[in-house]
Amino acid sequence: MCASEKLPSWAQHDVVRHTFVAAAGLGGEARIVGGAVRNWLAGRAVGDIDMAVNLPIQLIADRLRQIQHIKVINTGLAHGTVTVVDAAQSIELTQTRSDVDTDGRHAVVAFQDDWAEDAARRDFTINALYLDAGGRLFDPLGGQADLAAQRLRFVGRATDRVQEDALRMLRYCRFSIDYNGAQYDQQAVEALRSFAPLAAGLSGERVAQEWRKILSNEHCAAAVGLFHETGLDQSALGVGIDIGAIPSNPEELRLVTAEHGWLVLFSAMIPQSALASVLQRLRLSHAAQKFCLQLVTSSTPKLFAELTTSRWRQSAFFMHRRAAAIYACAAWRLRGEFCADLYQQLQQWQPPKFPLSGADLLSHGVDNGPALGQMLKDAETLWVQSDFTLTKSALLDAVM
Repeated sequence: MCASEKLPSWAQHDVVRHTFVAAAGLGGEARIVGGAVRNWLAGRAVGDIDMAVNLPIQLIADRLRQIQHIKVINTGLAHGTVTVVDAAQSIELTQTRSDVDTDGRHAVVAFQDDWAEDAARRDFTINALYLDAGGRLFDPLGGQADLAAQRLRFVGRATDRVQEDALRMLRYCRFSIDYNGAQYDQQAVEALRSFAPLAAGLSGERVAQEWRKILSNEHCAAAVGLFHETGLDQSALGVGIDIGAIPSNPEELRLVTAEHGWLVLFSAMIPQSALASVLQRLRLSHAAQKFCLQLVTSSTPKLFAELTTSRWRQSAFFMHRRAAAIYACAAWRLRGEFCADLYQQLQQWQPPKFPLSGADLLSHGVDNGPALGQMLKDAETLWVQSDFTLTKSALLDAVM
């Protein structure tokens, strides 16, 4: 435990202050807990704020509802959680509790007012850090020392924590990117390896959420390697991933992810024959699935070859503004050379407008029907092959 003279500025939002005051007024206490405290101590940006309170959640929720401009949403009241909102900020507020039983994903909890027991039910020591209304830090499990040493540890026995909630294995891989040094905790690695099959029972949405967060970090290579080494990929996705597809230069990944998101690298790592089933397993949107399947086809080597020639525009035209993503995915899948300048050209290229329209053909006596569509397609092919130089009149002469 250590003390601070006052709360940091990020912890002084009105909704946080009102929660502190309401808890104290009811004879209890509220504390900020988890990621916000962890990131603050690590010198990272603080995003979402979670708080815990050692009072019945309904009691403090009712008190907060009496405050003007404060709204309380019963997002998980049965599990002791509400969301407290004002015009500028929202927090998730949860009653202190301990786990009584678990099915590997959802826990049966007992509500109590013991902060040490609340800490003991959390996943990692670095997430069991609390900050009170006076700016004092409570660290019952040595999370601050682990944070300073870049040591990611499960709370208590790693095997117990992952059996309580299989999602914690995926979270371990993700958190290891930013909060673990060169050497993994061996108890954690063994727990992941031993209980990886439990990940098969996780929902596709939760698995996709973790993958998105992992692959959105340009330094994800080691975490993805851990995912593969422990067999979590086979269990969570139903297929082994190709970790060799991860670019060795993090700048490549950052560049592509900033433009097209995590799915480009994800698609590069999944065997083509399994990609459709994996996408369905993750329950991605129809648009996201279509995007991935466009990135990876049996003609990937051919497309990569075409995009790396001086006439790349002729192929890029038919890729509907996805040429850069297709190029990056192909380069990583095929272990081809990734050229940042070419990628930027593909990304920034504005395809010229096809000069011929159906109305042009109709005005020249072509009947409105399948033949008109085929003529337009043939004309477009000729125009692209000419490097977009054929004029409307020349195209009409060619197809009429």
